Amino acid sequence: MLRGILRPVSLALLALSATAARYPSFGTLQTSNTSGVMNVVINNTYSSINLFDFHVQSDLANLIETLQANDTDIRVVVFSSANKDFFLGHIDINFFLPGYESPLPQFDPFIPNMTFPVALLWNITQLPQATIAVIEGRARGIGNEFLMSCDMRFASASPSVLLAQLETSFGLNPGAGGAMYLAHEIGRGRAFEYVLASQDIDARTAAQIGWINRVFDTSQELHAHVQTLAARIALFPPAGIAGTKAGINAVSRPPMDVLIEKAQNIIGVLAQTPETQAFSVKFIAATHNQSIGPLELNYGEKLIELFK
Repeated sequence: MLRGILRPVSLALLALSATAARYPSFGTLQTSNTSGVMNVVINNTYSSINLFDFHVQSDLANLIETLQANDTDIRVVVFSSANKDFFLGHIDINFFLPGYESPLPQFDPFIPNMTFPVALLWNITQLPQATIAVIEGRARGIGNEFLMSCDMRFASASPSVLLAQLETSFGLNPGAGGAMYLAHEIGRGRAFEYVLASQDIDARTAAQIGWINRVFDTSQELHAHVQTLAARIALFPPAGIAGTKAGINAVSRPPMDVLIEKAQNIIGVLAQTPETQAFSVKFIAATHNQSIGPLELNYGEKLIELFK
């Protein structure tokens, strides 16, 4: 997903793999644990649209590292959002432009051929715990890819719930495997329909075609169902949860090498094209550097205006 994706990894970065990875903490994730269930609330206070920027990525990497250790009693992880408009925003588009700087490494130190944000989502699929997303706001681009990396997705019927892979409109592709997951969940034809058109889907339609598990009329019903489900799963032995996930992943998730070659590496090349660079600059200007407003709220409807 990053610029220069095909550059070799530095020896200094590889050396990190021998020690536990510790990244800056920005407080964008609030966690609470109850009877084997961890509730994680995403709240990127650095962004009005809950942008998937380096703040969220850094905190998420620290969380995943803790969960990967599997030395706690956590058996289910429930992700929700404190932002009523955005469950999780797209990636920081500055990420693709010259001059972008981040405190995070370009590549994951433990999976050196995976860029840092792509590895984050891959590692979510690998967690020994069951993962559930509670959706009450928008999730586009890598925000939706985050949802697809979770084991289950439930949403409210709020009009704020709009999901999309918006990359094609930038001249890109879903670089973290979002289209691959969607093709499995909703079918090849529907995946082409939504992804090629960078088209939003609402919660009820998403539930009907299998993009999400189920939709609920109210927030209260949504949270009650998820917490009941999470508590039930958390009663069971962790080995059974992890083993079941491994089997389902084996037939429902793209192999790592395919994801890297056919998703991640392609976006690395496309991000350098003049068309994508120009559109990215135009998008950042039109959204006042990705702030909440008509374009971010209604991208599926408004994006055509950027081509006039």
